[in-house]
Amino acid sequence: MEHILTEVLPLSLTHAGNSFTLVIDDQAIKQSTCEFMLTYSSMVGTDIEALLSNLSNACDSVSVPLSGRGSAVVVSLRDFARLRTLYGQMMYELKLQDLLVRCAIFPQSTLELSELN
Repeated sequence: MEHILTEVLPLSLTHAGNSFTLVIDDQAIKQSTCEFMLTYSSMVGTDIEALLSNLSNACDSVSVPLSGRGSAVVVSLRDFARLRTLYGQMMYELKLQDLLVRCAIFPQSTLELSELN
């Protein structure tokens, strides 16, 4: 019996001030808020179901835009789904932080995303 081993690509996304840092494997990529939104909207607009149902080798990897200047990263379909979930979680945390600040539950100067988890 043949075993196929695939390595899981380390992914992380952090937020500090008006910038985001995406770490893919050992590569750290800084993004502004606009670049974060561009990447997020691009991933949300990608139809994963269509990619999964297409048996073509061209659909085994996905190009994810990281900036408006054309920089992008190509990841496997599995890692694309993980990356999309990671960005979705960050977006949820940003919306929650905004809601808490707007409702004056937490002063903006003391609120950190790490305190919400």
